[in-house]
Amino acid sequence: GGAAVRLVLAGGLDERLPEQVACHAELLAEAGALGLQECVELRTNVSAEERGALFARAGAVVYTPSFEHFGIVPLEAMAAGRPVIAVALGGPCESVAHGETGWLCEPTP
Repeated sequence: GGAAVRLVLAGGLDERLPEQVACHAELLAEAGALGLQECVELRTNVSAEERGALFARAGAVVYTPSFEHFGIVPLEAMAAGRPVIAVALGGPCESVAHGETGWLCEPTP
């Protein structure tokens, strides 16, 4: 059993912010509507230990912010020996070596 490929979305969720709660619910609903609930997992407010375990099991780390001034996630991923797939805007352009430590992609779906 279990999915051969798994997408884990990990990030903060502040339940005091309605837009974050709505986005979280929308992501869960969309995964269900597409029949992907077995291979998509949403993890919120993960501890440093959990984050380390996620990096250790990851085949790659996808980093999507378009204009993040720096962003620690790509560095954490690379420190764990995982390639980073990031938008070619902002901080990742300076921290991700395209084709070496990951890939920089156009900001399109």
